[in-house]
Amino acid sequence: MISTDESSSAQQKAFVAKKSYDKRRFNGKCFYCKKTGHKETECRKKKADGERGQVARETSDYAFTATSAMGKTEWLVDSGASSHMTSVRDKFVSMKELKTPVRITIADGKKIDAVAMGTVGLKLMDGTSVTLSDVLYIPEVEGSLISVAKLAEKDVVAQFSKDKCVFRYGDATVMEAKRCGNVYKLKTVGDEVCHAATTSRKEPWAVVHARLGHIPFKRYEQLLTMADGVPRIADEPSDHVCAGCCMGKMREDNFPRSPEKTVKSAGVLDLIHSDVMGPMQTKTPGGCTYAVTFIDDFSRHVTVYFMKKKAEVLEKFKMFKADVENATGRKIKRLRSDNGGEYTGRLFKEYLSKQSIRHEKTVPYTPQQNGLAECMNRSLVEMARCMLYHEGIDKKWWAEAVNTSAWIINRIPNTVTVMTPYEIVYQTKPQLKNLKVFRALGYGHIPDEKRRKLD
Repeated sequence: MISTDESSSAQQKAFVAKKSYDKRRFNGKCFYCKKTGHKETECRKKKADGERGQVARETSDYAFTATSAMGKTEWLVDSGASSHMTSVRDKFVSMKELKTPVRITIADGKKIDAVAMGTVGLKLMDGTSVTLSDVLYIPEVEGSLISVAKLAEKDVVAQFSKDKCVFRYGDATVMEAKRCGNVYKLKTVGDEVCHAATTSRKEPWAVVHARLGHIPFKRYEQLLTMADGVPRIADEPSDHVCAGCCMGKMREDNFPRSPEKTVKSAGVLDLIHSDVMGPMQTKTPGGCTYAVTFIDDFSRHVTVYFMKKKAEVLEKFKMFKADVENATGRKIKRLRSDNGGEYTGRLFKEYLSKQSIRHEKTVPYTPQQNGLAECMNRSLVEMARCMLYHEGIDKKWWAEAVNTSAWIINRIPNTVTVMTPYEIVYQTKPQLKNLKVFRALGYGHIPDEKRRKLD
């Protein structure tokens, strides 16, 4: 029998031990399995998954019917596949190997592995080009697939009829697949023809990088099939750091880079975003210190005008409206801006009312609601800074650099649309064969009628 003092002492020791254990116990959440009570380094699920790391992931989402009758240049339209896939490695513009292969079960029950994923560039029979992203590379499968579901994620709609399937992005036709028996096939130009059509003098990556406004290499890869005359590179990008990019793309704030990843309009000019930049610290040779941008929500096409004072916004909007409506045959329906006085003045209100344009204004002190315009302005300024720093140009030429940036941005891919902004608006691919590095030396041609003997 234990005495009262001994019993009390034993209980006290047990309490102290339990209290000490509770202090040592981790009450946070594991970063791996998201459960509480242990750290990632102690996670049993992570350890078990690591032991299975070399085993391929299996999925039934990608099940499809392969056909040996398909050629290397034919793509089958599949409404059941959840991803694009092909066995033709040469079609990839860029590719990244999967650390863990994705195991796919096809119609006959056979299991095959997708070992890589990348971007594919296709040259169509009508001369146009399209880019497919997140395409699975499967060496064992015969044929290539275009996933209707994957294109739908990019707002590309497939319209099936008895003889063809048309893919549309808004009002624009992206591509057409002809019906062959019970399937729809998209025919592309053969590798040898495509190569002959795109062969040109190659340039160092540093030169092409500077010509295209210091865009990243991944964006360049996407551009290869989205525009004509894209300069080819003679070398792969090295680890060399571009000084212009380092100086021009430094940022202090954490404002979201791309707050709006979805299109909020049904067609070109349905919604226009606008914002004013400035005042800039240096005047242009023409005396401008402000710039106003107008961005089409559907295409992400941007137009820039330069101003000496904010009061000129209405005048610039009238110019923009006349230009884009004449070029597209469509009417501006909505304008979104902040609550700045340049947009809320009496004359501006009367003009919008007369033109039947609805004005959407953001809540005061919430620039995020006009995030698309804010981020576009920053992209323009960043690209302009890169060009100015890289070429050592005086800041008074900031307007020329911003104007060039807008020209380039309208002709390169973005993260929202499947075509370049220029092609969506003007229904034709942009031509980049004459693109030069900003500040490149040029010579003006004097007409014969104005020349003298020794000119």
